[in-house]
Amino acid sequence: MTATFAVAALVLAACGGGDDPTTETPSGGGEGGLEPSGSATYGESTAFPENLNPLIAAGNSVATSNILVGILPGAFIIQPDFSLSHDENLLESEPVSDDSGDQQVVTYEISDDAIWSDETPITAADFEFTWRIQRSSDPADGGCEVLLGTTGYDQIESVEPGDDDKTAVVTFTDPYPDWQSLFTLYPAHILDEGDDAANCTAITEGWPIAEGLPEEFSGGPYQLTAANIDAGAQTVVLTPNPNWYGEGPGLENLIYQSIGSESNTTVAALQNNEVQLASPQPQLDLVGQIEGLAPNVTSSIDFGLSFEHFDMNTANVHLGKPEVRKAFALALDRTSLVEATVGAFDSRAQVLNNRVFVNNQPEYVDTAPEEYNAQDIEGAVALLEGVGYTIGADGVATHPTDGPLQLTMSTTQNNPLREQTIDLATAQVADAGFAIEKFLDPDIFAGAEKPTSLEARGFEIALFAWVSSPFFSSTKSLYVTGEGQNYAGASVPEVDELLNALTSEVDRDAAVTMANEADALLWEEMATIPLYQKPTFTAWSSTLEGIEPNASLAGPLWNVGQITVA
Repeated sequence: MTATFAVAALVLAACGGGDDPTTETPSGGGEGGLEPSGSATYGESTAFPENLNPLIAAGNSVATSNILVGILPGAFIIQPDFSLSHDENLLESEPVSDDSGDQQVVTYEISDDAIWSDETPITAADFEFTWRIQRSSDPADGGCEVLLGTTGYDQIESVEPGDDDKTAVVTFTDPYPDWQSLFTLYPAHILDEGDDAANCTAITEGWPIAEGLPEEFSGGPYQLTAANIDAGAQTVVLTPNPNWYGEGPGLENLIYQSIGSESNTTVAALQNNEVQLASPQPQLDLVGQIEGLAPNVTSSIDFGLSFEHFDMNTANVHLGKPEVRKAFALALDRTSLVEATVGAFDSRAQVLNNRVFVNNQPEYVDTAPEEYNAQDIEGAVALLEGVGYTIGADGVATHPTDGPLQLTMSTTQNNPLREQTIDLATAQVADAGFAIEKFLDPDIFAGAEKPTSLEARGFEIALFAWVSSPFFSSTKSLYVTGEGQNYAGASVPEVDELLNALTSEVDRDAAVTMANEADALLWEEMATIPLYQKPTFTAWSSTLEGIEPNASLAGPLWNVGQITVA
């Protein structure tokens, strides 16, 4: 099971340690051949989550996703090859989209065995509630403005039971080609507050990590009880859902421990068997040291659907000028950036010239204008001079009204690869008159209450990654004017038109063409500069079985119910 929501690569937490915690382990487990046995620890290298609600910024994290993947049931699962399969535990059969009538209709046949952890059946009411809380971000329409995105749900007209409440019939107002991205389910009988305003209040508050999940619900193989959360030690422990209706799970305890991103700490934790599975940000020294732990530790580098990029805040007095953003792009030597960072440990790494598709997708087209394929300091300076900047004796460009071209570049903490990227980029663009200050922001992925966060648009230039999915219509939330994850503030009417139309285009070839046309236009806006397709790195102990690296947003624990101790 997997939650198909976009997630940004997050702050890397400080190291954690200590013995495995004592947990409350209920008897339980599902049907089939797997019986819960033994414990495994996943070493989380990103920030310990502050909130468990993935629908809001505070819960929009890799760590949250890694925890919820074994708890929230979802209609479709992203496989390691980026293909999709329906969840055979949740659904009786594969849903099919019926486009034969006036409207697109998808029918979900829910398994008779599918129940929540309190033994309440999973029904069409849960599909309806999941749609209702995500259908709009406009309070005037009964929506909730804190939602990160509504794509797809905002194109649904109704969700109703079919012949019985174990059938959910979803009718769309407009065709939605990425309908398989929808319906990671939430329990209506627990979460529905009775009206839109109350539901929005509950969503806004989220599920603070120290409090856990409401009524400790689960619809997956594992559950998380409040007693098994130690926010101070940055540890949570999942135990078998006693009313799980599928096979497994294979472990009595699945422990999530924040270990930070320091290479030596990660290597030592794997070497000493303190953790048995980790998926850290790959760094040259880390990859080499972990490869040296073979055969006790196996590792794999895989290129997924995420990409590293610079976002430039168009609300900034300097970056509000397209010429300044383009000058910054011209001053970069992206080829050297890639070679010195990810290219140092994997020769397959290459410059990314698309914001919708990554290099190893068949839909990928290099949409970059030729001038951005090599560093051009003279061209960058000419653009700056054209809008009034002059290069001073100190080498910094200055505008007569807006002052010196001094900008802060924000990124996550404890990520040497990103720090190296900023250091290299700072040196490159200095020759064109840019003065860059590095800021390792602990709040970069926090909510809007943190003034420097992406959500608050309190940054100037930000380096981070989008964790994407096979559903490229989700790009709408990143680049359409006013959308919730359009942190740079990009606004191109032609892009808005294309990406809005894309969400209703059922001809995949036509949709791909529209997506690439939109991306070509985004080079003219230049609010986002793609750098490279991010590699994922998975390392696991020989004591575990069932590990299948998955470089999509489903993550390393996508098949968590099948992981066992050898």
